[in-house]
Amino acid sequence: MPGRSERRGRDSASELEELRRRCEECSVSIESMRAYHEDLLGSLQDGIIIVEPDGRIRSINQAAEELTGVSAQMFHGRPFEQIFPTDSSLQELVRKTMESGRTHTDFDARLTRQDGSQVVISAVASLISDGMGQARGMVLALRDQTGIRELEERLQRSDRLAALGTVATGVAHEIRNPLAGLRGAAQLLEGERDFPPALTEYTSVIIKEVDRLGAIVERLLSFATPRGPVLRSCNLHEILDSLLFLERAPLGAANITVQRQYDPQLPDILADPAEIRQLFLNLIRNGVEAMPGGGELTVLTRYERSAKRCGGRSVAVAEIVDQGSGFDPEIERHLFTPFFTTKERGTGLGLAICLRIVEDHGGAMEATSSPGRGSRFQVWLPLAKQPEAVSPHDEPQRTTQGVRP
Repeated sequence: MPGRSERRGRDSASELEELRRRCEECSVSIESMRAYHEDLLGSLQDGIIIVEPDGRIRSINQAAEELTGVSAQMFHGRPFEQIFPTDSSLQELVRKTMESGRTHTDFDARLTRQDGSQVVISAVASLISDGMGQARGMVLALRDQTGIRELEERLQRSDRLAALGTVATGVAHEIRNPLAGLRGAAQLLEGERDFPPALTEYTSVIIKEVDRLGAIVERLLSFATPRGPVLRSCNLHEILDSLLFLERAPLGAANITVQRQYDPQLPDILADPAEIRQLFLNLIRNGVEAMPGGGELTVLTRYERSAKRCGGRSVAVAEIVDQGSGFDPEIERHLFTPFFTTKERGTGLGLAICLRIVEDHGGAMEATSSPGRGSRFQVWLPLAKQPEAVSPHDEPQRTTQGVRP
């Protein structure tokens, strides 16, 4: 019967068309759910790593990429231990969660980034289960605790410095008078008519050492009782250039070449010029002292649109980089501690005063080093005018000049 066969053919075609339409709807629905899932993970501020039951990484979100410094492509399908080979605390957290089936937390874990640096994080590992309670993997949530740790350290340092300032002020005032008496007595001895010339060498030593102690006392008083910055708009490059000009003689005597790498479009900073000069003069002299055999001192600047260290404000970043012997991580932890020094005749107040100046300006400061490869001191200082939206330039161009002082 041709008519019946045609009807069956039309019915089959209609059913196929309906199946095709439903498949397309399912495909659109699945794609929409996948996009929603990706948007959800991407909007989270915490780093999210999803691990399969066999320990392989299934996916990560953008925050995890930024935190680890590793792209999602490098993560996908690789064993967790292979991506984090030195982070035993994270490996143990994943293992315990997989074995026990319960959520585990580590509030003081350490994460090694792709560049080798370490950050303190809090980590929460939770099991992913299906409707039957079978494990389908695990989700690891990572939160950067660096800012919180820095704030805690700053508060602890402020408490210590407040107590130190009270003691230092009293001690400094008590020391100044005896020092003045010692110096005056040595000068009177030298002025005596029958004073033996052979002893002048010893009185000169007394006067010289008393003057050195007096300078330490003055620095101690300056540190203990800061006057507070008088802020105004100023050009950072002009300050740096004037310091390098004044230091050209000691730089030349030390056989040190200065390399300037300035951002030509760097806006003015909001700062006290006198204190900023004191800050960078100290850092430049530290760089010179770090290279007794000569070398290259690099002074560079750049613009940063939003600095987390400065509450998201736009800042100018200045770096002083030397080619000295550097210092190990243990020394790095104590560099800005008052009275801590690695110099034979150092007071341990120079970098502590530098940090105080920077923090008084609402900025931030960091020192990094590789033993045998030099040191880098970075300073973040807020701009005089904060842009409302878009930065004046996202990728600053730098001018490079090789200068022989």
